Amino acid sequence: MDQAPPLPEDEGDTTPIEVPRRKIPPPLPDLRGAAAEVRSLDRHVCPECGGKGEWDPGKRKLVCPYCGTEFERVAPPPPPDSIKEHDLDQMLAELGEKSSTVDTSKRKVQCTHCHAVLVREAKDVGQSCDFCGSPEMLDYSEIDSPLSPESLLPASISKEKAYHALKQFLASKWFAPNDLKKRNLVDRIHGVYLPYWTFDAAAECPWTADSGTYYYVTRTRRGPDGKTQTYQERRVRWRPASGHVSTWFDDILIAGSQGIEPKILSKLEPFPTKDLVPYETRYVSGWQVEQYQIPLLNAARNGFGVMEGSLTNMCAREVPGDTYRNLRIYPEYSRKTFKHILCPVWILAYQFRGKTYQGAMNAVTGTTYANFPISPWKVAFVVIISLIVIGLILLAANR
Repeated sequence: MDQAPPLPEDEGDTTPIEVPRRKIPPPLPDLRGAAAEVRSLDRHVCPECGGKGEWDPGKRKLVCPYCGTEFERVAPPPPPDSIKEHDLDQMLAELGEKSSTVDTSKRKVQCTHCHAVLVREAKDVGQSCDFCGSPEMLDYSEIDSPLSPESLLPASISKEKAYHALKQFLASKWFAPNDLKKRNLVDRIHGVYLPYWTFDAAAECPWTADSGTYYYVTRTRRGPDGKTQTYQERRVRWRPASGHVSTWFDDILIAGSQGIEPKILSKLEPFPTKDLVPYETRYVSGWQVEQYQIPLLNAARNGFGVMEGSLTNMCAREVPGDTYRNLRIYPEYSRKTFKHILCPVWILAYQFRGKTYQGAMNAVTGTTYANFPISPWKVAFVVIISLIVIGLILLAANR
């Protein structure tokens, strides 16, 4: 229901309207998400050559990058009840200042295959060796992060499919330069597990507003020809209204990553959180894994901001009449919980005429989006054609 502009008021019935209490189903989880930090240091040794296997989304198996052997998990699977919803208020109290900070210091890691020592940013938890390409990296010092993910969404789309999908996406953009669509970007795509938070809460939300009902009065005016004309003028009758909405929010996603542009990340969401599985290192073996850059407290504020926006829309739909004004909501939340999860994406970064552009694919659903340059020649062509069409229409109207 749209908010109407102020209209002449009527001094008719102003009896308050009491809207019956409503229990509204939770909104679909289609909003933004957040955070995680992971350690992928467990060995998944190839039974043939002893190399460390990497997770292949297309084959849904571990594959040795050295000899090509495919094999299943090495360790027994974690229990299915290892995915837990944690009490938000209790965790914030336990963490104290750590709930609003992240570790930004650099750290040293050592490759257990070639023994090279590398310096990594704190946000990079899992990454392949720059020298030998091995996915097995060992921390020189422990990562000082108060929370670790307990569940993730396994990547299910292969690198090859992601590459072709991103190429098709760029090729479908008519305004992109033609030579961009012919570029070979196959060596510029890599898989990353992004940190996310999910938030749940029960909400009780009283609301108040002014309910407006349209009515019409007959008015007269003098037309251009000097004759008197009658017309209908719309007015609004305002009455105070109040009500109460009850609902439940499930898995409101708030991103904990700052490495992908927010515009691109929003295009990739939602992630199907109902398909979460307990965290296992085999799923992240060979993938870059990012530590959360948005701490729990900040993410929670964003998550409950999303809930408040949804509650505003729910309450607005409950206001009776034709329009409303002065809507105020008074939400109270209970059973507040959160999870710390990882979501996989394929990231494409490419350069075109001296500028860097970014694209990505949701490695679970296949949703794809990329930034791309705009051809000035094509824009000019469209402008010229539009001006010609407008000119022809004006010419025809003046005949």
